[in-house]
Amino acid sequence: MDSINSSLPVCKSEEWTAVLDRIAELARDLTPISEIAALLDINEDMLRMEINDKSSPVRHAYMKAKAETARELRKNELELAKVGAPLAVQLTSNYLKEMQADEMI
Repeated sequence: MDSINSSLPVCKSEEWTAVLDRIAELARDLTPISEIAALLDINEDMLRMEINDKSSPVRHAYMKAKAETARELRKNELELAKVGAPLAVQLTSNYLKEMQADEMI
């Protein structure tokens, strides 16, 4: 089996799919990379390299899952802001500023 190291297979196998699914699950729970590596017994530096590689399926799984959770959190805060929760109003204003800044990149 081709691999980055013995703990992070990169072939199109069921094992590889299971690793990607588990990375996504942990990212969805906002688990830090160092903890994902520890929980999956993957070399932390290699996992970081994969997550920083824009063409990597590991990055895609990690970023997509993280973005899904961030979206859900923002959605919940928007609902709270609509009913006048002061902290939610402040947070959603910050999200709007972040969104506008991201459009400039």
